Amino acid sequence: MKKKIVAIISASCLLAGCGSQNLGPLEEKTTKLRDDNHKLKSNIQDLKQNISKEKTNLNSLQKDKDNLSKAKSNKKKVTNLKAASTYYQNIAKALDQYNQIESDVTQNKGNKEIQNKLTDITNKIDTAKTTYSNDIDKEKMSADDKAKNKNISKLNKELNSAMTDIRDGYNAKDKKKIEKGQKSLSSISMTNG
Repeated sequence: MKKKIVAIISASCLLAGCGSQNLGPLEEKTTKLRDDNHKLKSNIQDLKQNISKEKTNLNSLQKDKDNLSKAKSNKKKVTNLKAASTYYQNIAKALDQYNQIESDVTQNKGNKEIQNKLTDITNKIDTAKTTYSNDIDKEKMSADDKAKNKNISKLNKELNSAMTDIRDGYNAKDKKKIEKGQKSLSSISMTNG
């Protein structure tokens, strides 16, 4: 039993002596790990701040993108409104030109100058529609723009038909065809829907 006690005491002394030698490097490692941990926490905080800044920048960019989309949409609306307005102005001019010669057309004398003016009016109506079609922005048209485009196409078809009847009737001295065209012309609704 004495041997066991002596062995335990000697082992304890031996371990105590060895343990103090290893304690210094462990303290250094602990200090280094503590410093590394502090640096990592600081880096994480910096990253969180950077993420927050980037989110703010991203939100700003998204707002800019939305504003740009709205600006493009507004530009498209303005382009289409200008095209429609120009179309109606051109049609009004053509109809005003017709009103100036309507009494001569009704007399149905087959005058060459009146025939030329009727052809010119018909051409102006065609040109107004072609110009409108070229000027509108057909890409992703809004429902209102599609409805307006449909109404303008319908109006143009009716105007063309009426003026063609009037012109052809006048050229052929066909009073019934002239009257048919004039009746069609007077019944056309000029609303732009």
